Amino acid sequence: MKNFTINNNDANQTLIKFIKKMYKNTNLSIIQKWFRKGKIKVNSKRTKDPKYLLMLNDFIEVYDNENPVQRLIQQEVDFSNLKILYEDENIIVIDKDQGVEVHSPVAISLDSMVRSYLISKNDYDPELENSFVVSHVHRIDKLTKGIVIYAKNKSTLTYFVNNINNKNKIKKIYLAKTEQNNLPTGQIKGFIYYDNDNKKSFFNIKETKNFNNKTIEQFVENIDDSQNIYKIQIETGRKHQIRAFCEYYKSPVINDFKYGAKSQKDWGFGLISYEVSFNDFEEHLTYLNGITITSKLSF
Repeated sequence: MKNFTINNNDANQTLIKFIKKMYKNTNLSIIQKWFRKGKIKVNSKRTKDPKYLLMLNDFIEVYDNENPVQRLIQQEVDFSNLKILYEDENIIVIDKDQGVEVHSPVAISLDSMVRSYLISKNDYDPELENSFVVSHVHRIDKLTKGIVIYAKNKSTLTYFVNNINNKNKIKKIYLAKTEQNNLPTGQIKGFIYYDNDNKKSFFNIKETKNFNNKTIEQFVENIDDSQNIYKIQIETGRKHQIRAFCEYYKSPVINDFKYGAKSQKDWGFGLISYEVSFNDFEEHLTYLNGITITSKLSF
C-alpha cells in the first residue's frame, strides 16, 4: 500500500490524473482496474470515481504492489550566473544567455539553475512535492538568448501553458539581426511545417501540398536599417518560426547556419527573446496586467 497527501500543487485535478502521474510506468488498464476493484481510498473511504476532484489535504491510499515512479533527486547546481529580470510569488522571469539549454536531461540547464536558486531561498522543496516540478512555461532555442518565464506553482503553470499563445494576454517580441535587409514589414501571415528528419522548419507565404502545414502570424518592424535589426511580434508559437521566415526571404538570422547563414565571427547568434507583456489576466494573476518585462541583453 502506498499513500499520498494532496498539497496545493496537487489540488484541483482529477483523482485519475493524479494517479496516472504518480504511476507513469503502470498500464492504464491496471489503474482502471484499481478503481473498479475499490483499491483506491480517499480520506479512508473507497472510491470508484476517477473524476473525483482532489482537494487540499486529501489523503490518498493505493492498495496494490505496483510502485509509484521514483522522483528524480534534484541535483543542485551553480546558479551564480542566473540573470533575474522579475520575480514574485508565482513567476520568475530569466534573461537566458546564448548557449544555455532551457532543458537538458544530462547537462546543466536553465531549468536546473532556476530550481537550485529557488531551493536555496526555500521557495521550492522537491521533497514536499508529489507531482509538481518548477517549470518553464515556454522554451527558446539554445542559441537564442533572452526572456524565459518560469512558474513557481501548479495553478500558475496551468494558466500560462493554456494562454502562452494567446496574443491578447501575452505579447511576445523578439529582436532579429539578419544578414540582409530583405524582410517584409507589417502584418505577415504564412504557413510553416517542421521536417522531423532534418530538424528544420520551412516557411512559405502560400500553403504547400503534402505537408502538415500550420499557419503563422507575426508583425515585423525594421528598427535599425543600417544594422539589419528587426522587431518581430510573434502571434503564433511555431518551432523555429522566425528563423524559417528569415531564411525564406534570403535574410537569415546572423550565424544561423541551419537556416542558411554564413559565419560572422564578430557577432553571436542574432536572435533575442526581447520583451513580454501581460494583459487581461484572470484568477490569481490579475496583478500582472499591464506589466512589461524587457531583456537587458544585446547583440
